[in-house]
Amino acid sequence: MISIILPTFNREKILTTTIDCILNQTFEDYELIIINDASNDNTESIIKKYQTKNNKIKYIHNQQNMGCAISRQLGYENSKGSIIVFMDDDDIWPNDKLIKQYSLIKNYDMIISDYNINHNDKLIYKNMKPFSMDFKNEILKRPGPFFQSIMIRKSIMQKIKLPFDPKSVPSEDWNFFIELSKLNPKIAHIAEPLFTWNINNNNQSLDLKKEALALEYILKKHHTYFQKHINKNILSGHYRRIARLYEKLYIENGHTKNIIKFYQKAFNTHPLSIKNIFYRMNTIIGYRYTRFIIDTLRKIRGIPNA
Repeated sequence: MISIILPTFNREKILTTTIDCILNQTFEDYELIIINDASNDNTESIIKKYQTKNNKIKYIHNQQNMGCAISRQLGYENSKGSIIVFMDDDDIWPNDKLIKQYSLIKNYDMIISDYNINHNDKLIYKNMKPFSMDFKNEILKRPGPFFQSIMIRKSIMQKIKLPFDPKSVPSEDWNFFIELSKLNPKIAHIAEPLFTWNINNNNQSLDLKKEALALEYILKKHHTYFQKHINKNILSGHYRRIARLYEKLYIENGHTKNIIKFYQKAFNTHPLSIKNIFYRMNTIIGYRYTRFIIDTLRKIRGIPNA
């Protein structure tokens, strides 16, 4: 049996669409575990209405808001299936999502599919094939798969001490896959988008400060592992990425110290990098005086500031 874990919070307007995507699957041997993370809208009544019509639905109600990581953990702890699948309340699946992944998982620990990001009604296609070919190397270079793009055996998840680390939110997916890479999983890839992530205005992944803090935590948590398996250039690039997130916040909130801090970390990690030298020089002169140079060069190269 497959256990589908679906955390939700205050999404009464779209939750029915998400649940229907699951109930309309051509694969039928599953349980759907919905974790209501202390919603204060009509989420509970919607879920209970579905429960009266379908005995595959298991309902967990958090008395206080715990966040997506702890909610997924609760769903995982209450799962009965030997195979785990994740769904978020703002995603949609094609009706054959489960059957296509299930047909391959017999000989693998995890199946990864491609996916779409729906941003302002524009679909952005994400190809996950590189992660199936050299998972450890690729996942340490950059985030890639989401929870919703995988089907995974519970037996390998049970080897991870803390699969859903709340301190890594909203980059908890990346933290999970880094932990998984330490187990050298056998992975297969499906070259088509089997879920669509619908970005909305209150999506936690759009909180840049939380993302910057989460990335800093993940790099610190896995620092020795990163040092062992990737080169200094890639590691310093992770620190530059955090600095760019703080640059995006600079105008509104003033994060000059954090910008300098992470460009300094990038430089200390790889002092021979031309990029790190450039950014270090600009922060020494003073970011408020040189940021227009940085912005101009990025515009010429077609690179966004964050």
